[in-house]
Amino acid sequence: MTIPSYQNYNGTPLIPAPPNLLIAPVEYAQVYQDQLNNALRLYFTQLNNFSQSIGIPDTGTTAQRPVVKKLIGQQYFDTTLNIPIWWSGAHWVNASGTTV
Repeated sequence: MTIPSYQNYNGTPLIPAPPNLLIAPVEYAQVYQDQLNNALRLYFTQLNNFSQSIGIPDTGTTAQRPVVKKLIGQQYFDTTLNIPIWWSGAHWVNASGTTV
């Protein structure tokens, strides 16, 4: 197999240039990373503030299970049963869907 040779108009060998790849300069990449980090920091700060403001405990005994502000799908670790449970909208259920 032979490698094709490319020649310029005057007969000098022409070495094919690599494809024109779009690579972000280092400065741009750092700016992008900083913007992404700031956006993630803001998101998780807001999420943390929200979860603290609604004040729903995520662990405790069976007697300490939340009775108000329950959200469907809300997880609670019952330390009496030593299992995670979820609020179904009507009952606290375990992973298999059995009411606990």
